[in-house]
Amino acid sequence: MQQIDQAGGRPAGRRPESRRGRTAPRRGISAAGVLCTFMALAPGDAAAQEKSTWSGVYTDAQASRGEAVYSASCAVCHGDDLAGNEMGPGLAGSSFLGFWDGLSLGDLFQVMSVSMPQDNPGSLETAQYVDVIAYMLQRSEFPSGGEELPADEAGLREVTIQAAESP
Repeated sequence: MQQIDQAGGRPAGRRPESRRGRTAPRRGISAAGVLCTFMALAPGDAAAQEKSTWSGVYTDAQASRGEAVYSASCAVCHGDDLAGNEMGPGLAGSSFLGFWDGLSLGDLFQVMSVSMPQDNPGSLETAQYVDVIAYMLQRSEFPSGGEELPADEAGLREVTIQAAESP
């Protein structure tokens, strides 16, 4: 199935042709141009978008609550130590980070909230899923901080999962 370009109603990646069959020049602003313009106009927002799992985005109390939820709802499939087993993948350390590196906590939350726990998907409260994420971050040895992870997907999308700390 071909993807259709939203702007021109043509297959994505194809440029419009002129009457002579040659490719017409592109007009307009590129995505990179829009991003650069936005960054120049809103420099304060750039720092918010650079928030990562190394920024102390959860609290120890939140991770402690998450440990209790994890033990009751997740450990049977992912193991008591979050290392994974034959029923589910690891949720901490290198196996977890290898898969999720570069994605956001919002992406992680979205997957968890619609598919976990496996025997009753979506059965936890939003705050419980977020608390489990905090516990996963703690067990992956990311630093805690003074503020809890937000209990909403939009706020979680502002935090990037980074396997390695940026210099």
